[in-house]
Amino acid sequence: MHIYLVCFDITDDRIRDKVGKALLEYGDRVQKSVFEIVLRRPEELQGIRDRLRPLLEDGDDLRFYRLCADCRQASTGIRGERLAYKPAVVLV
Repeated sequence: MHIYLVCFDITDDRIRDKVGKALLEYGDRVQKSVFEIVLRRPEELQGIRDRLRPLLEDGDDLRFYRLCADCRQASTGIRGERLAYKPAVVLV
């Protein structure tokens, strides 16, 4: 399992909505323009990039930050609360 923090800065409301809806297929919205997505294989990330790249306009920014298990475990909110738990194994 590979967890990525996805952040974007997109000026057009229509494009921002399309990107947000697409990212919801892979994970959870944690802030308005920030998602945590879970992939089974790192190669899946290229498929997401290929899907979203044609939607973006010049000046739009979309970033993927890989979160290692230790980094994710050590992450907290402003009040020190532990962030959403992601299990090591997902049964489908």
